[in-house]
Amino acid sequence: MNKFDYKVLRIAFPLILSNITIPLVGFVDNMMMGFLGSTIFIGAIGIGSIIISYLIFSFGFMKSITTGFVSQSTGSRDYKSLFKSIYQLLFITILISFLILFFREKIIHYSLGLVDSSLDVLSNSRIYLEIRIWSIPAIFVRDILIGYYIGSQKTLFAMAISIIINLINIILDIFFIYFLNYSIEGAAYASLIAEYSILIFIVYAVLTEKNFQKISISELLDIKSLRMKLRVNLDMFIRSIILMTCFAYFILESASYGDSILAANTILLNFFFIFSHGIDGFAHASEVLVGDSVGKKNRKLLISSIYTTGKFSLILAFLFIAFFVLFGDYIVSVISDLTLLRQIVNEYIVWLLAIFLFATVAFWLDGVFIGLLETTLLRNIMIASGGLFFITQTLMIDASNHYLWLCFLIFFSLRSIFLGYSLIAKLKNY
Repeated sequence: MNKFDYKVLRIAFPLILSNITIPLVGFVDNMMMGFLGSTIFIGAIGIGSIIISYLIFSFGFMKSITTGFVSQSTGSRDYKSLFKSIYQLLFITILISFLILFFREKIIHYSLGLVDSSLDVLSNSRIYLEIRIWSIPAIFVRDILIGYYIGSQKTLFAMAISIIINLINIILDIFFIYFLNYSIEGAAYASLIAEYSILIFIVYAVLTEKNFQKISISELLDIKSLRMKLRVNLDMFIRSIILMTCFAYFILESASYGDSILAANTILLNFFFIFSHGIDGFAHASEVLVGDSVGKKNRKLLISSIYTTGKFSLILAFLFIAFFVLFGDYIVSVISDLTLLRQIVNEYIVWLLAIFLFATVAFWLDGVFIGLLETTLLRNIMIASGGLFFITQTLMIDASNHYLWLCFLIFFSLRSIFLGYSLIAKLKNY
């Protein structure tokens, strides 16, 4: 390996470790619900989690956008512009958080109204959501702080924040459910408390940041700068909401096939989220390095950044595939001892392994284009891919879980193809 390979790994490895702990919270949630002895609780937390994830990840681009702005400003050493971006993004997220919490009852009511599942599953999902939704402001602030550290290439700080928050979540999960005999509300309270521990890290960041810059109210509300941030946010919001709509539709359609299929698909999606958060380590590395090369106006560095992060993304994808081939059945047995559930998961896991390959390319190239701040392109490709996913699903001739997974595979394949073609065209003119 050359020096640049080591640099990519130095940035990406802490992010991979920290990112993998995020879906591990969902894994522990599933395990604790399995401990309660019914697929109802696993299905309920699956629906509750996908609805809350729909909200969180619809705005989850905040971390990546922060990384993009910070990496370009760091590359050009424009710290005034860097912190102006941070403050404006915080301002935008405060407004978004207020709107979500103000309309929380309607959001929960209409979201659950879209789910075709049993009353027991829906009532438990409501309990989870009514508690969990209050963690959203803390999650948005956390993403901006982590995005700042990633963009500044201080990935050890980003790793520490993610791992500590998620470990607190896991510990509280087990404590509330196993020791205090809480049901699904225990998982919700564990997440709520853990997310607000971000306040400790914010205080630390403000006290220790050497390049800290203050800005005036007039700079914060600078119309031209804010308009650009809002445009980027709108592009990424549209992209993210289409992505999460595809995931939400997948879970909602799964629910229509019965509680056992819903529980199995929930477990497989958690496997996917473990994989995607791991691959995101290299996606974030590409955001940082591509943004830095743009800030420095260095085409050779840009090409090296794209090639090296792509190479390591594919290597990690094959490692994930090998891991789930070897240990997938054992992991499912840890989550639940229900024989039927294990059989269903094993029947459909082959689709998941195929998706791993195409999703790897999509996630990696997402990072590249975020580093370039080409958010309109990302939006348009997501509109095209998502639209074709729903067209394919609508034309379904075999209403089965296998066809549902096939449509999901097509969705990720299209994203990879469109993004790859766009990258080739972009580099010819760069």
